[in-house]
Amino acid sequence: MAWNGWKVIDMDSHIMERPHEMYDGYIDPAYQKDFERLKRAIEENIKQGGKGAMAAGRHAILAPVISDNALGEADSFGLTPREFILQPSSDGRPNFGRPDRGNLPFIRPEVSWDVKARLEDMDASFVDVDVLYPTHVSSYCALHDMGFENALYEAYHRWVSDFCSQAPHRLKWTLVANLRDPKTAAEEIRLWAKKDLNFVGVYFSPQGPNNVLLDSQSLYPIYEAAQETDLPILIHGGTARPPYGPGTFDLRGAWFLQHALGNPWAGMAAMGALIGGGIMERFPTLRAAIVETAAGWLPAILDRFDSHYVLSPHHVPYLKHSPTEVVKGGRYFHGIDTWERTLEAVVDVVGEDVLIFATDWPHGDTAWPEAVQQVVEWPGLSDSAKKKILGENAMRLCPRLRD
Repeated sequence: MAWNGWKVIDMDSHIMERPHEMYDGYIDPAYQKDFERLKRAIEENIKQGGKGAMAAGRHAILAPVISDNALGEADSFGLTPREFILQPSSDGRPNFGRPDRGNLPFIRPEVSWDVKARLEDMDASFVDVDVLYPTHVSSYCALHDMGFENALYEAYHRWVSDFCSQAPHRLKWTLVANLRDPKTAAEEIRLWAKKDLNFVGVYFSPQGPNNVLLDSQSLYPIYEAAQETDLPILIHGGTARPPYGPGTFDLRGAWFLQHALGNPWAGMAAMGALIGGGIMERFPTLRAAIVETAAGWLPAILDRFDSHYVLSPHHVPYLKHSPTEVVKGGRYFHGIDTWERTLEAVVDVVGEDVLIFATDWPHGDTAWPEAVQQVVEWPGLSDSAKKKILGENAMRLCPRLRD
């Protein structure tokens, strides 16, 4: 645990949920029949060779989508599934961030349900605290029945609360806000804020269903509840799954483009709507972070947002400071990809107090267990910057992490 005596907080770790196994005993009895039907669908999908995934693939149960086409070929026919990154060769996982160092070790799937295994593998990577996000839960917004959608969110919250209670000093969780039903989401936030101190933030997608942007007045009840309970909004990307973001349907299903560009593109739009829509001014103590969208684009997009703030202020009538001033104002935070080669340059522009450590573990495109080393090895980052990125900024973003 810890690195050089510094507390390490992973602000983007995951549960790879298995709803058909995890939600038994947690689902609202009023929706038990719907849940049993969903369980049968998942089990049949697995029997037929699928992954039992709810979204983000051509064989998904709820929201199938083409997201595995290869560039340079007119049609790929799904011969190279996008999930291949989760099925590495017998030699381990490709070390995509540092290919000169050899392969990374396998990731144990049981870290998503076995607390002992999870803590062991956190120790192996020098991580003190994991902040947990689900994998496909926010895609329940594709359901037609919003009542069942809420029931599934609530079942996940009960399950993950119990999971974290087994190691309360090391495992924390995020609540998935129903962006289609902000009133119920706000009630859920207030309920869990009183009930469980391991609940540390509110999970948003970069955009809501039906192209709702994060400046939407419909979301104000959620922002009000988050501000009232002193919990941050944690905006998390997701490739080619509901609520669909930029690049899902206009890049011909090319995984190389979707996965490389989709999350950063969505992150830029989320930042622009949140800041440009005056949300940080309207809710003066609200804190927010964007994760799993990379950080290297921050200097370039802030240049463009700042110039457009001057160029056309009437299109952002509620924005009272430049976007860069908002980002550096102490209430906006941003997750890194640990393997990015631009970290030093980003810190030069936004300062030491914005970036937060995030690994995406146990998803396949993580640098685990080398993520901490990838950050601390940069000679241009001061010890002060490294310490803040690895944990101190996260504790400012999520005050419940200080305990």
